[in-house]
Amino acid sequence: MAQRAGTHFVISAQFLGTGGPAYLTGDGAWSADLQSAATVATDAERDGLLEQAAQQERVVCDPYFFEVRVYNQTIDPLSARERIRARGPSTRVRRPDAEQGTP
Repeated sequence: MAQRAGTHFVISAQFLGTGGPAYLTGDGAWSADLQSAATVATDAERDGLLEQAAQQERVVCDPYFFEVRVYNQTIDPLSARERIRARGPSTRVRRPDAEQGTP
């Protein structure tokens, strides 16, 4: 059996209203903040939370899990994709219309 690189799992999805990232918290709610996410260490716990998340289609869509490391109570995603989703774009976003004073 292959050894996992991460120490824990986090359940993620997309908010239906905004399309932004959503993370399942320990009380079953959803948060846009990765550091508020529930972390679980076993496959059984992960699968249970994923089932719970799949029942919340009125709030989020397409739930899935990803591996993280938890160090000093900080959640650190292992993949570049999840780091970008949690922290935002990797380049500065510039909107030309905002500079011209138009809404």
